Amino acid sequence: MLKKSGNEINISVLEEVYDYLSPGNHVISAYLLVDGLRTSKKDYLTSLNSMIKEKKTSLDESTDLDRSQKKKVASALDKVKAYLSEKFKADSTRTVIIFASTDGFWKEIRLPFILRSRIVIDPKPYIQSLRAYLKNYKSYGILLIDREKAQIYSAYLSEIREYLATFISDVPPRVNYRSQSVLREKKILSRHDEKLHHFFKTINDRTLELFREGKFDYLILAGRNAIVSGFNNYLHSYLQSKYIGKIDAGPDSSINLIKSKAMDIIDLYELKNKNKLIDDLIDEYNPNGLGVLGIDAVIKALIRDQIRILIYDKNFSHTGYVCRNCNYLSTSPIESCPYCDGKLVYYNEIVDEIIENALDQGCEIVDIEENERYKKAGSIGAVLRYMYER
Repeated sequence: MLKKSGNEINISVLEEVYDYLSPGNHVISAYLLVDGLRTSKKDYLTSLNSMIKEKKTSLDESTDLDRSQKKKVASALDKVKAYLSEKFKADSTRTVIIFASTDGFWKEIRLPFILRSRIVIDPKPYIQSLRAYLKNYKSYGILLIDREKAQIYSAYLSEIREYLATFISDVPPRVNYRSQSVLREKKILSRHDEKLHHFFKTINDRTLELFREGKFDYLILAGRNAIVSGFNNYLHSYLQSKYIGKIDAGPDSSINLIKSKAMDIIDLYELKNKNKLIDDLIDEYNPNGLGVLGIDAVIKALIRDQIRILIYDKNFSHTGYVCRNCNYLSTSPIESCPYCDGKLVYYNEIVDEIIENALDQGCEIVDIEENERYKKAGSIGAVLRYMYER
């Protein structure tokens, strides 16, 4: 089964950051790559100190802020530095983001994926890269159903995000449920069975509405096996195509139990899809010119804005060079950037630079782990928008 990072992104914190507006104040958005497989604490603190020093120099030279504003921004930068240096523990976090404003707003977000280290100071939080990455994540509807009631939840980023709907039935609890096929064969619907029939139909119609409204991308059913099997016959064909599994649970099962079982189904489903995508890339897309494998081919396709889906191994690391002016990438040293003639700077890690550039181009990002076939193929590749010129 796919391994999980242990990081659960707090949706309410994300929404607070997205909605934050404070005219007249500035927000520091500090992104710091803290992945233990890529960097040590000493190294990421060195990177942090360097970024803060650079920002303070720019702050001193700025003519857009008055002395009081500069002092507040510098103080907020010092708070970010003190927290990350003295109190923060990375654990399994791969990227940490601190949003700190000059009016006291402070939010920390821990991410189970990598984003480039940077500090942005603007009147509002810098969230473009985060939004771009998170839009790749799918939402899952979990429909817990019984004869007497049903509830549907939305699961996103390992959290049960919200109740989407609740249904209450007037079917008496003593009704003995019979499968729809039996009812058709006998052509008889008792009063109780007819109520159950209408209840299930109501649930299906409303669930379909929620799907069409974009409330979830895939569906999981939860309940006693006999109930779930029976209700499955009512699912609209659109929902059938998005149905990924069922959970055996009673009407009084805790939400934590439902969540745990749902995450197991989601992990298995996503692992299966990712492995299939890798097999398709290696066996079909790459040989036919609609895919590339290996870091040099990926960079070449990225420069040409060809990439539709970037696929990389979470543990893949590579050194390289990045242009200071235009972010041109290379795995080999060259005297100057072929596009802007700028100077290329050596990076111990350029995979996160590749990911950031792909996000800027609107690419879908897929991270994988422990796929031996993909490691042998180069650990990084891409499905392209149009044919690759070899």
